[in-house]
Amino acid sequence: MEGQLSKKEAIEKKRAAKEHQRVRRIRLKKIKKITLWLLVVVAIGTLISWSISAAKKAEEGRPGEKVAVMGAEHIRIGDAHDPYNTNPPTSGAHGAPVDFGVYQEELIDENVVHNLEHGGIWISYKDLREEDIQKLEDIGRNYSGRTVVSPRSANNSNIAVVSWGRLLELDTVDVEKITEYVKRNFNRSPEQIAR
Repeated sequence: MEGQLSKKEAIEKKRAAKEHQRVRRIRLKKIKKITLWLLVVVAIGTLISWSISAAKKAEEGRPGEKVAVMGAEHIRIGDAHDPYNTNPPTSGAHGAPVDFGVYQEELIDENVVHNLEHGGIWISYKDLREEDIQKLEDIGRNYSGRTVVSPRSANNSNIAVVSWGRLLELDTVDVEKITEYVKRNFNRSPEQIAR
C-alpha cells in the first residue's frame, strides 16, 4: 500500500518529529532567556534614567542658589587660604567645627565652614530687630542638631542661610522659607553628620 509507511520509515518519522520538538524547545528556551535579559536591561536602564532625572529635579528644586564648591581643605585658623567664592562662605578651607547651636557672638567663618562640610546649615544675620533675631534663634533651636545661628556683620544681606555649595540671601525673616531650606539642604555635603 502506498499510504502506509514501513516500520523503519515510521520509526524515522517519529525520531524526526521528536528531534524537531527538541530543537523547537531549545529555540524557545533561548528566546525566553534573551527576552528576559532584554527586559532586565530595559528595566535597569529605565531605573537609572528615572533616578538621574529625579536627582536633577530634587537638586533644582532645593531652596537657595547653587554655587561652585571650593573643596574641603583642613587648615589651622589663621593659615592663609584661597578667598571664599561666596559671602558667607559655602565651602572651602576650614578649621575645627563649632558646636551646632545658637550664638549671640560672631563666629569665625573657617570654623563654621567645617559644620557645613558635616551637613549643617548656617543662618547668619545682621541689622535685625530683636523679634526677628528671636525667630531665627527659634529655628536654630528647633533644628539644633543641624544648624548654627549667629550674627555676622560681614554679610551682604540681612540674612544669609548657607549649606555646602548653596546660598540663600534674604532681607527679611521668612520662617517658612528658611525652615524649608534647612529641611531640604542639610546633609547634602561630603560628610553627612548633621541630625
